[in-house]
Amino acid sequence: MNSGKEVSGCLIERAGRYYAVVYYYVEDQRVTETKSTGIAVNEHKKREAEKIKNQLIAEKRAALEQPGQGKAAELHPVASCLERWVDYKSKYIENTTNDSYHFKLQSTIRYFQKNNMMIENLKPRDILAYYEWELAHGRQNVYKDGKTSLSRRTVSDKAVLFKRFLGDAVLQGVISVNPADQVSVPRVKENKVEKITFMDLGQAQCFLNFAKSEPRFEVLYYIGKIGFYYGLRRSELLGLRWSAINFNSNEIEINHTVVRTKHQPEHRDTVKSKASHRYLPLLEDVKGCLMELRENQKRLGIYDDKGYVFLWNDGREYNPDYITKLFVKAVKACPGDIPREITLHGLRHSCCAILFEKKWDIAEVQQWVGHSDIQITANIYNHVSKKWKNEHGKKIDGFFK
Repeated sequence: MNSGKEVSGCLIERAGRYYAVVYYYVEDQRVTETKSTGIAVNEHKKREAEKIKNQLIAEKRAALEQPGQGKAAELHPVASCLERWVDYKSKYIENTTNDSYHFKLQSTIRYFQKNNMMIENLKPRDILAYYEWELAHGRQNVYKDGKTSLSRRTVSDKAVLFKRFLGDAVLQGVISVNPADQVSVPRVKENKVEKITFMDLGQAQCFLNFAKSEPRFEVLYYIGKIGFYYGLRRSELLGLRWSAINFNSNEIEINHTVVRTKHQPEHRDTVKSKASHRYLPLLEDVKGCLMELRENQKRLGIYDDKGYVFLWNDGREYNPDYITKLFVKAVKACPGDIPREITLHGLRHSCCAILFEKKWDIAEVQQWVGHSDIQITANIYNHVSKKWKNEHGKKIDGFFK
């Protein structure tokens, strides 16, 4: 077997930074490790990067000379460990949470596969290099929008999961310390301001009129009207059952959801948060709309033993993603002056905007739509109020001449 002395390395440049490449042998097989030095490419900084590379070579040589080291079975690739961890966690978490884990960590797995990094050799500087990569390149091959960078908030969400994974590795005795404990996601200057898209009252009416006039979009008339009035989430709209609607006491209970999972829609007798479980008055306009829908279903013989409100004509339940895509198509086809970039979730924002326009205060809107955090409602108000400020500003422009 080759000895630990046969360790060498070099510097390479990647994405504007110096990386140290370390070569060594494990049971006569050459192993390559690539690690960021954390130093930006600069002719005056190359010597500093060389020192880090030499330190890494010395550390690897010393590690391989320890008794019991240098055996392939004792090195565990980060990528494969992370994949096994996600599979293990899937047994104990909700399907939607499992899907979220797979989606958030796919770029993480890809990064560590590409760099062939072993979990036993991870250092804080490696974690930092990974976070920097996510900030700059984590979006590519995941989101199909042509962009490459991710927001700090998104990377922080990934970092929480990755740190949890490494913490479990410590508990299992694979590593002695969690290298992510000493690292946080770097702060970056983000010029992007989150945009909240919504329809005002006139635009909402225009959309509803169009949806009702087009047979292929008719279901969106009923979904849209309830969405504009109550600000229900997609899962709450599709989870609405006739048993939750009391036509005598004129009340609706939001207590059930239908969510998208990787394989098929999942039905739950739960809602997103404690604040999401709420009782709302059955407004006369909504009552008439629902009674019309129910009569149509009776006339066509549409039946579902689970009692869902929104169904295909053959009684099948709607897939959540289908309704999302149908809404986007309807928005594009609508001839009126409505925001073309709005999504189905924009019904929720539109409800808030309309209520704010009708002088509801932030706390009242929060309770109506079921936000768990009033800051979420306040953020929507701030976006909505910009439009009013611009309109009112035009009215006073020119007062003093």
